Amino acid sequence: MKVFIMLAVVVVAVTAEMCRETRDCHSSVTMCASGSELHCVNHQCTCTTAASGTGGCTTADQCSGRCDNGRQHHCVDGHCRCFHF
Repeated sequence: MKVFIMLAVVVVAVTAEMCRETRDCHSSVTMCASGSELHCVNHQCTCTTAASGTGGCTTADQCSGRCDNGRQHHCVDGHCRCFHF
């Protein structure tokens, strides 16, 4: 069982799409659900959803409202977004 778990972790780590900026991410590799956008976050391509808040942001604490399904606010490219880490 331990071997199976280790193999699964290695497969996920190898198949994760790495990036330096959002334009490095490709929707053919990392697929997002409808209503989500692809962004480069901490050098990994990540699906995000729009978050509430008005105007632009420079930090997550400038975002208000609620993120569903355990997601957290983050400021991405000057806009409030919700995603998991």
